[in-house]
Amino acid sequence: MSTSKATVAILRTYCAIIGVWICLAAINALLIKTGFHTGAPLFFPISIFSGPVLHLSGMPYLLLFLILLAWTVKSDAAFNRYQISLVGLVLIILGNLGQGNMDTAFLKPFYDTGIQYYHDALKITSWQEWLESFNINQSTFFDHSRTHPPFAVLIHYFLLKAPGNSTLLLSMTFLSLSSVSVLLVWQIFKALHVPLRERNLLALLFAVVPAVNIYTAVSLDGLILTAATLFLLGMVRLLQEERISIAGISLFGSGLIITNLLTYGGVFLIAVAGIQGIREHYLGRKHVVTTALTSSLTALALVFLAIDYFFGYNHIRGFITASALENPNGFRGLSEPLVYLSTRIECISEIALFLSLGCLAMVVQPDRLKTLILNWRRVDTGLMISGVMTLLAMVMAGAFRTGETARSALFIYPYLMLAFTGTNSPMLKNLILLAGLQTFGMQLFGSYFW
Repeated sequence: MSTSKATVAILRTYCAIIGVWICLAAINALLIKTGFHTGAPLFFPISIFSGPVLHLSGMPYLLLFLILLAWTVKSDAAFNRYQISLVGLVLIILGNLGQGNMDTAFLKPFYDTGIQYYHDALKITSWQEWLESFNINQSTFFDHSRTHPPFAVLIHYFLLKAPGNSTLLLSMTFLSLSSVSVLLVWQIFKALHVPLRERNLLALLFAVVPAVNIYTAVSLDGLILTAATLFLLGMVRLLQEERISIAGISLFGSGLIITNLLTYGGVFLIAVAGIQGIREHYLGRKHVVTTALTSSLTALALVFLAIDYFFGYNHIRGFITASALENPNGFRGLSEPLVYLSTRIECISEIALFLSLGCLAMVVQPDRLKTLILNWRRVDTGLMISGVMTLLAMVMAGAFRTGETARSALFIYPYLMLAFTGTNSPMLKNLILLAGLQTFGMQLFGSYFW
C-alpha cells in the first residue's frame, strides 16, 4: 500500500476511533448521571483531568513546541543521538510549559493537594527510622506512597535534603532523569538496526506522544519509565546478539532492580522476561534472557534481603499490603463487577488515547495487526506483544484500580513504539505531526494531575 493510501486509511480509522471514544464516554456519563457507580471518570477515559480550560499564557510555549517539532521533522537526518535527545527534552519542557508557567508545569505537581510523595517526604526526620517502620505504618501514608515501595518517597526526601532544600532542584532532577528515556529508546532502535533517519523519527515520536510529553517531566513514573527502558534496552541487546554480554546483562539487571525499588509494578518486567525465556526455548535459541533473568532475580533478592537485614524493610510484606490497599474487598470482578468492567475499559482506553489517536489508528489497521502477529518471532514484535499481553493480564487481574494508566503504566510506551520499527519516514512524519497536534491540544485545553 502506498504512503498516501495508507494515510487515508489511517485517517478513516482515526475518525472511527473518535466515534467509538465518544460513544463510550457518552455511555459512561449516562450511567453516572443515572446514579450508577462506575468507578470511571466523567471525562472518560482520562482519570485525572481538569478542564476543558484554555491556558492562554501557555500558548507561546506551545507555538514554539510546534515550530521546533516541524523544523526537526524536516531536518530528521541531520541529528545524532544526543541532539535528538536534547530536542526531545526541549519538546517535553515546552509541552509542559503549555500549562501556563514554570510553577504550574514543574513545581505544582509536587506540592499541590497535600497528599503526594513530597508531603510524606517532608514529614521524615530520620530516614533510617522511617524505612524501618515502613511496613508497620504503610497504610497510614498518602495514596501514592502507601502503594509503592518506600524508595519512591525516599528519593524525594534525599533530593529535598540536598543543599537549598529546593523543590526546583527536585523537579529538575526528575525532568533530567526522566528525559533519558528518549535517548534509551533511540539506543533500542539502534540495537534493532533501524536506519538513522527512522531511528531519529521514532525517538522524536516517542517524545511527543501525549503520555510521554505530559507525564514524564515531574512524575515518579517518569523515573520508572527510564529504569524500565534501561531493562528493555538490555533485553534487546541480549536477544539481538544471542550471547551474554557485560553491557547487555548490566542494563537488564540494573533496570530490573531500580524499577522494583521504585514500584511494585516491577513484576511486569519479570513477566516479560519470563515470556521471552519461554520464547527462546520454543525457537531453539540460546537461553540468554533466561540466564540474565535468573542472575538478575538473584541479585534483586540479595538487595532486598540486605535492605531487610540492615534497615528492617520487608519488600514482600510491602507488596502484599499494597495489593490489599488497592483492592480491599478482594477481586473486583466479583465484589464490584460494574466498576471492574468500566475501569478495565477505562485503563485500556486511556493508554490508547495517550499513545495518540494517529498511532493507534495505524496499529489497529487489520493488515498491520496481522503483520505484527505473524512476525512474533522477530525481536521487536515479540517484545511488543509480550509487553502488551503482560499489561493486559495485569489489568484483567485488577491492577490500576483507579485508572490513570497513561501515567502509572508509562513503562509500556517503549514497547508500543516497537510496533513502528518497519514504518517508512513519510509515514513516521505523519504520525509525529498527528501526535504533536494532539499533545498541543491536550496541553492547551486541559490540566492533568497525578
